[in-house]
Amino acid sequence: MAVHELVSKMKRLPKTASIVLAGAVFLAGCGESDKPAEMFQGLPQKFQEEQKFEKEQTLRGTVNDEKEPVIQGKVVATDEKGNTIAETSLEGSNRFSIVIPAGTALPILLKAYREGSEPLIVAIVDSFESQYNINPKATAIAEKAKSLGGYTRKNLMAAAMMSSTVPEEDKTTSGFRGDPTKRYGGWH
Repeated sequence: MAVHELVSKMKRLPKTASIVLAGAVFLAGCGESDKPAEMFQGLPQKFQEEQKFEKEQTLRGTVNDEKEPVIQGKVVATDEKGNTIAETSLEGSNRFSIVIPAGTALPILLKAYREGSEPLIVAIVDSFESQYNINPKATAIAEKAKSLGGYTRKNLMAAAMMSSTVPEEDKTTSGFRGDPTKRYGGWH
């Protein structure tokens, strides 16, 4: 998830959560924490509790690999243990729609399987979101969150922040050229 996507999601959160997350993003940008997952300890209790889909939920999105849309394969929703919840096919389009039954506990994983490749993954920890793009960046974030201790909101947010990369030649102020609001998706 790019930083601008994180900011977009923050706008939909209650004001208290947005303020906490904005502060964490600021501190991360300033290098104040060498353990990004710890920055999210102060999330409101409702974001730390186990969530589930209270009613049947249709999740939609796209599947893309590094170079192009994935138009053949399948998307499978699983729990953390790999148990299948639901699945759908990609047939000539990279768009998917998958129905998650009411009462399904979060987190769940959407895994896009394509012939000859490892699955692409996106981890879902919130019941209020229904649009997901499954791609290599989402997969890297999910894998990093798992390595930080599991698919939790704080681990996914920390993984997303750590996945923002700056080209080596632009890591100094003398190497930066251009408008900082347009470079690296608006943040760097």
